[in-house]
Order: sequence, then structure tokens, then C-alpha cells
Amino acid sequence: MAQVNTYDDNSRREDLLDLITNLSPRETQLLSGLGTSTAKDVLHQWLTDTLKSVAVNSYIEGVDATFPDRTDPSRLYNVSQIVRVGYEVTDTERAVANAGFNDRYAYEAQKALKEWSNDAEYALMRGSLACGTSSVARSMQGVKNWMTSNNYTDASGASMSEANLNDYLQFVWDDGTQVNALYVPMYIKRKISAFTAGTTKNTNQEDKRLVNAIDVYEADAAQMVKLFAHRYVTVSGDTRYDVIGLDESKWKVAYLRKPFTRELSKTGDATKGEVVGELTLECLHKDAGFYVKGLN
Repeated sequence: MAQVNTYDDNSRREDLLDLITNLSPRETQLLSGLGTSTAKDVLHQWLTDTLKSVAVNSYIEGVDATFPDRTDPSRLYNVSQIVRVGYEVTDTERAVANAGFNDRYAYEAQKALKEWSNDAEYALMRGSLACGTSSVARSMQGVKNWMTSNNYTDASGASMSEANLNDYLQFVWDDGTQVNALYVPMYIKRKISAFTAGTTKNTNQEDKRLVNAIDVYEADAAQMVKLFAHRYVTVSGDTRYDVIGLDESKWKVAYLRKPFTRELSKTGDATKGEVVGELTLECLHKDAGFYVKGLN
């Protein structure tokens, strides 16, 4: 009797999990972490103002009031950026049986929503201002470009040190706000985690874990500063590492149209759709943060 083995057995069913693992990272800390606002036009504008300078203030009884010079409000602006991600699935693909999802079109819609969020996050961090024409798309000014002239430092290859970080935090404190969030590449996050801050780490001998990470940093000029390893502060092509510090209460995501999915007109034997949204970045205080470029 011939031996039966698996090598030539065409009756075997395939062993395929009904699960799909997406390998691409998502980065939406600005998009999901900042407050939101509403835009009413593609040119989104807001006003800022300042108080008079502090001075000795002591009056003799009964004298008339004096009137210090007053500043007029300044107008700042950004433009709304249309972010769109399309997807298309043939009707045959929707009809066949698939592993991991019931409807390929619905599955691609969910992927497109995540891709939209990544693209919006990239614009919020790195976008360059373009007011747009009939042939040039509008583009918002992102965090890094808002701060190229305010609390901006070109470190020119210097190493990130704890003393330098505290100097950067003080720059913002001197301007009247406090940093409460740092956005850094993983390389710099690891450097900050190695800061001692003049303290000793105590561990429980029964706990076998070795913890070498800092997620919240406290300094004289800023309390409870959250640390986020962010993929778009430094990207491929940047020669060195950058650091962004923000007072997040002074930055908002303003939506002209919040993201939504819609099915497009049918052409051919396929179903088409897209995710579309329109948004911009509000910077309520241009000195409410710092930008350090070119660290090692």
C-alpha cells in the first residue's frame, strides 16, 4: 500500500488566518492632541494683542489719570489645506470571498482614513505656506515654519544636553508661556531619557524590569512637560535631528471641513471613493514654543 503524505495532497485546505496586520506606523499626536477650532473661510485669521510694559505705578491722591501708549491688535493668518485620499476597488474584488474582511471597499475606506490622518499630521508639523492659485494647491503653514523666526535655534551639529534643553524651555518662559509638550525624533527621546536631572533612580529588587525611559520632564521653567517621540519632526533627507517644544494651549487645529468618506461617480466596473477634509493650524502665540534645528 502506497504511503499517503502531504506533499501531493491537493485536498488540503490552506491555513490562512482571518486577520490582516497593517505594518505601517500611524502618527497623529498633533491632530488628536491639540485643541480644535472652526474655520469659516479658506483664509483663516485671528487677532493677538499685548499688555503695556510693567512699570512703577504709584499715584498721588486726587490727581488725574494718565494713559499709557496702547498697541493695536495684530492679525495672523493661515490657509486651509484640502487633504484627500482616494481608493478604488473592482466590483469583482467586492464579490469574491476574502480573508480578513467582508467587503474590500469598506476595508480600503478604513485604510484611507488612517492615511488621511498621517498626511494631515505631516502637514501640521512640516507644512509650508502656499496661498494657492488655480494651478497651485493651498498649503497650510505647519508648526516648524511658524517658528523659524521665534525662539528658533540652529544648533549646527551640537549635542542635546540637559542644560541646553533647560535653556530652550526658559526662552519660552521669558516670552510669557510654558512648554508642556516636546516633539522629538526617537534618537533625541533616548538622549533625554538618559538625563539624570540630579536625581537617583530607585528600583524594587523584586521587580526585574530595568526602566530607562522618561515620558514627563520637569524643569524650573516648565512643569510636567510631556515627551512624544514623533516621526515627522525629522524625516528622511534631514541631515540632523530637530526638536519642537510647544505650549499646546496656544495651538489649535481649525477645520473648515472635518474628514469624511464619500463614494464617487461610478465609471467602469469598479467602485471609487475618497476621504476628504480641509483644515489649517492656528498659532495663537508665535512665541509659545521653540524650534531647535540640527542637533547631533
